[in-house]
Amino acid sequence: MEFLTTGCHGIDELLGGGIPFHQVGLVYGEAATGKTVLAMQCVLEAAKRDYKVFYFDSDQSFSANRLGRLAGGTELAERIILFQPENFEEQAQVIENIENLLTKTPTLLVVDSVTGLYRAGGARSEEYFGRDRQLNRQLAQLDAISSRFPAWILLTGQVHSSPSGQEWLVEPVAERTLRHWSDLILRLNQTPRSNVRDCFLEKKNGVDVSGGHRRFKITESGIEDG
Repeated sequence: MEFLTTGCHGIDELLGGGIPFHQVGLVYGEAATGKTVLAMQCVLEAAKRDYKVFYFDSDQSFSANRLGRLAGGTELAERIILFQPENFEEQAQVIENIENLLTKTPTLLVVDSVTGLYRAGGARSEEYFGRDRQLNRQLAQLDAISSRFPAWILLTGQVHSSPSGQEWLVEPVAERTLRHWSDLILRLNQTPRSNVRDCFLEKKNGVDVSGGHRRFKITESGIEDG
C-alpha cells in the first residue's frame, strides 16, 4: 500500500505510514485544532513529489500567503489547483466533473471543509434532508474516484456538540454519512498547551479503532511532533 506522508512523523506512525492510497480520509475537530494546517502540509508533501493537487476551499479560508510560509516560498503553492465553490450546489458540480481532470498521475484531492457549505445559507431543518442526499452523492463520487484513479482523498469536517449523559459529545456534522464513506478518520483535540494538539485515530482501513493517538505542535512552519 502506498502512503502520502503528513509531514509529521508521529501522525504518520499512528497511521502506519501515512495517508493510504485509494482511500477517503476524514480529519475533524473543533475550530483551531489544526485541520487546515494538517491538510495544507499534506498538500505541500504531494506538490514536492510532483503529484497533482486539487484543493476545494469550501470554507473560503484558503490563504496563499500562509501556504507560502509553510512551503518556504511560492513555487510549491503555485502547483496547486484551487477551487472556491460559493454554495453547496456548486461544490457538487465541481466534484461531479473533477474526474475529467484526472490522469494516471498520482493526485491528492482535499475538500476543506466538506460540510462547510452544507451548513451554510441558513437552511431550514426540513431542507437538510435534500442536503443529506446531496452530501451522500458527493461522497460516493469521491469514493469512486479514490477507487478508480491513483488518488488520495482528504476531507476536513466541522463539528457540533450534543448532550450525552453529564457531558457534551463533540461529533462531525453529518456524522453518519461521513463515517460511512470514510476509510480513515482522525479527530483533533485541543490540549492545555496552547500550540499542542492531540490526534486520535478512530478508523483505519475501514475498521473502527480506538486508543491510538499522537500529540503534535502547530508552529510557523507547520506541524511537528509534540
